[in-house]
Amino acid sequence: MPAKRKPAAVQELTGAWRKDPQRRRIEPTVSGPIGSPPKQTPLDFPAAWRNLVKCAPAGILAERDRVWLEVAAHLLVQFRANPAEMHPAKLSRLTACLSALGLSPAYASRVSFAPPTPERGDFD
Repeated sequence: MPAKRKPAAVQELTGAWRKDPQRRRIEPTVSGPIGSPPKQTPLDFPAAWRNLVKCAPAGILAERDRVWLEVAAHLLVQFRANPAEMHPAKLSRLTACLSALGLSPAYASRVSFAPPTPERGDFD
């Protein structure tokens, strides 16, 4: 069984990247508190899409993720409509989609993204 993944902050403190600095990874930052629970009203597809995009860490989602996000939004609509009646396979697929998009706590550090490149001035 593989070892558990250590957060980047712990690896920085222990000096894990002194030997191989190119192995350093950039983890997404937390954007804010968790907030109040969502209203248990039925959700339509555009609202589910916007909700997932808003919850995703900045810089994670790109055009390549549109189909995966579409599947997750459709499944989220079904989940919000009647969570008790949702088939377990669909619920499992929803959690897999959310994980792949970096929307689960365990997988947020596994999703890699490119940090924004600084703009170059005239004198660079």
